[in-house]
Amino acid sequence: MTTPVHSGSHALQVTPDPAGTGECDRTVTLSPDHGYPLTGWVQGPYASLGVSGGANAGTWSNGSDRNQLKATSTTGSSGTVTGYVHGWYGQGSVYADDLALG
Repeated sequence: MTTPVHSGSHALQVTPDPAGTGECDRTVTLSPDHGYPLTGWVQGPYASLGVSGGANAGTWSNGSDRNQLKATSTTGSSGTVTGYVHGWYGQGSVYADDLALG
């Protein structure tokens, strides 16, 4: 997606449908038992940014303006976590940009 972006020329677009949520996620393996922040810029209704696996953490925004969100999670003994951007049932598209884990 080329607009809206926070920096660069593209952003991730997640579009939920009326019967379900929209989500994009990525699973990574990091150092076990260590805290990591997930940060990113999101825009859209009921936009959620979070980490699952280990100690789950998440935060959300409900506005038409771009917001920087941050969720900090601690990995478990395996070090495997999943970072995600999420849009809520039947709401408009969510845009995410400049995502970073660590």
